[in-house]
Amino acid sequence: MNASPQVSVLMSVRNGLPYAPRAINSIVCQTFGEWEFVIVDNASTDRTVEEIEFIAATESRIRLIRSSSDLGHSGGLNKGLEICRGPWVARIDADDVALPNRLERQLDFLRKNPDVQVTSCFGYYIDQNDVIVGNITHDLTTREAFRRYVERQLAIGILHPGALISRDLLLRVRGYRGAFDPANDIDLWGRLVDAGALILVQPEPLMKYRVHDGSISAHSFRRNRLKYQWARDCMRSRRRAEVEPAWDEYVASRESASFWKKLNRWRRASARQLYRQSGQHFISRRVLQACCGISLAIVLQPSYAIRRFLTQRLGGNRWNTRPPVGPSAVT
Repeated sequence: MNASPQVSVLMSVRNGLPYAPRAINSIVCQTFGEWEFVIVDNASTDRTVEEIEFIAATESRIRLIRSSSDLGHSGGLNKGLEICRGPWVARIDADDVALPNRLERQLDFLRKNPDVQVTSCFGYYIDQNDVIVGNITHDLTTREAFRRYVERQLAIGILHPGALISRDLLLRVRGYRGAFDPANDIDLWGRLVDAGALILVQPEPLMKYRVHDGSISAHSFRRNRLKYQWARDCMRSRRRAEVEPAWDEYVASRESASFWKKLNRWRRASARQLYRQSGQHFISRRVLQACCGISLAIVLQPSYAIRRFLTQRLGGNRWNTRPPVGPSAVT
């Protein structure tokens, strides 16, 4: 623990069982060994701490920080970031799994692309039984694509648990902003770009991202999407040299919109919710529910649902899509 590691792996977790030990062991088994694993427990009420301590008893590179209160996802990450020592911070969530060569391959990618300060990767969706059920890809793999995102003011949504980020840059932008949870990653990528970072996705599957069974409630989906839209609009305000809209002001401005504008927003949000639920149904092999959901999404917003369906290469039991927005694990 005396020598500074090349990579500080960072996790914030609350009640991470039964998956947290698998996530931790996936780092312990990395082919690259110069890492430390900073884990912040946000007042778990299950046996998460005991399981982490059991693994840490034989692995000195694990550093467990216990919080007496739930700091939230961003708060836990920021608390861990304070003690990270490596020049690179690798993110992982408690229900995801890193492939054995993840860190080795990502560091090799950065050596070949020394101007990149933030990267992520492709990956696989896995179900509750660790079965691969889909592929995660992204189009942000070239500098031309990055310039297009910036010129068009598009929000970047790379795989957060697969990210590798310059620690100095993270500290410069003061880490995560908890007000944007669960879209704290969308907010972060925008601020990192504003700070001068080049973000590229390594076109190589290096992570397994767990998809939990069960539908997403309309309330939680719409609130999460609204946080995403707020993060995107804050980014656009900054780039126009304007003050970012406060959350309450942002919500109030949307609620004061005309009936037809709110109805159109409901239509689009419902189409996206149904489409995302259909993906979960497909992954869980509930084909009939998946087809019904996609059909309803097409009725509500044909341009969105048909485009998504045609660009997703469905084959066997594979659902191909971009990374999801927000944290994959409990905080």
